[in-house]
Amino acid sequence: MACWLIFAIEPHCLGQTYQGKQLVKPELLADTSAIVPGKPFTVGLLLRMAPGWHTYWKFSGDAGLPTELKWKLPPGWKISEIQWPIPLKTIDPGDIQTYGYVDEVLLMQEITPPPKLDSSSAKLSADANWLVCEKICIPGSATLQLELPVSATSQSANTELFARYRRLLPQNWPGANLASTNWERVGSDLRLKVTSATLAKYPVVDFFPLPDEGTVVGHPAIESRKENEIVFRIPIESAPKNLSSMAGLVVFSQQPNGTDRAAWQITTAPVVSSARQAAARGVFTFLLFGFIG
Repeated sequence: MACWLIFAIEPHCLGQTYQGKQLVKPELLADTSAIVPGKPFTVGLLLRMAPGWHTYWKFSGDAGLPTELKWKLPPGWKISEIQWPIPLKTIDPGDIQTYGYVDEVLLMQEITPPPKLDSSSAKLSADANWLVCEKICIPGSATLQLELPVSATSQSANTELFARYRRLLPQNWPGANLASTNWERVGSDLRLKVTSATLAKYPVVDFFPLPDEGTVVGHPAIESRKENEIVFRIPIESAPKNLSSMAGLVVFSQQPNGTDRAAWQITTAPVVSSARQAAARGVFTFLLFGFIG
């Protein structure tokens, strides 16, 4: 109950520090030394977490909330969606399964400036919000700024950091000659069969779901694995009746949560869901992360 009280009654105290410790250090970075009018570049929200604390992927799992970033860009500027690195999967006491990041994470987005810029520099601002958890969960937020000169040419910046996190981005699903999928709805479960000689080389293969709003998913697990064929069972706790597949990542590595992990993206057409189902999931998540991170 103490964890719930900390979250629910004292929100004004819940910043980046807890018991004198800075839990999350946020920073905006760019992969360029200058902004060239009309030339896209990449920015990243770097979150450095205190040891033992973690933030969340865009689907957080049984508890938690994903990090949000709201940009305040001048007219004519465009920005892409967040590029989420492959997360880690954790299982906490009580069989609470979550997807997120420990130590640090870089959430990248591509920005395209307009073809004409009159000023000698550009100041970009964003509001960041995150939930950081250990034994309890504490929300954090910051308004961050990034100022870069405007120039006709530019050089690469923060090269190693951006390259490291680009390697952790999921890849598009390969051609049918490398991997094929087959979905089946069996009662309240989805079955995903993946056939791939490439995946057969990896001892660890998993499915990280990305359910639509209104779909509540259980814990995916391998039902069978033989030679080049892997069958995942994905329990569905609540979903539209016509749900026949689900977006997500097929993640593979030499060891669980390995630094060598890679992933292929599975995309599906969206399924219309009821507002009532989405609301039920939201209340459940809100109550749960007050107790367990």
